[in-house]
Amino acid sequence: MSDPKETRPLAAVLADIEEAGEAAREIVERGREAWDGDFLLRLAGEAVIGRIADAANRLPDRVKTAVPDVSWDDIRDIRILVDHVYHRIDYGALWTTLEEDVPQLLEQLRRWRRVD
Repeated sequence: MSDPKETRPLAAVLADIEEAGEAAREIVERGREAWDGDFLLRLAGEAVIGRIADAANRLPDRVKTAVPDVSWDDIRDIRILVDHVYHRIDYGALWTTLEEDVPQLLEQLRRWRRVD
């Protein structure tokens, strides 16, 4: 029986994460002052994080097992936060996620792809 997470090809899911990671980079390039002063930019950040988390949650377990340095539970939890508990978002923490955690996730997945 196939894993229901694999209904979308793995390469497509990884491309989704890469594309959203590029959007995260573009948001961060605008700077923290722009982030703090622009509600629409913060909403865009929420959407980017939600997209990354949704795609990451679609990764097959074999990928998650092969990339143990990523906190997959935290990724699942942040998706729930931005999609359902958005009134409790800490935008400072979300900025840190965009600035630090997303690039680390991308690097871990790229490293895995080079080895796999």
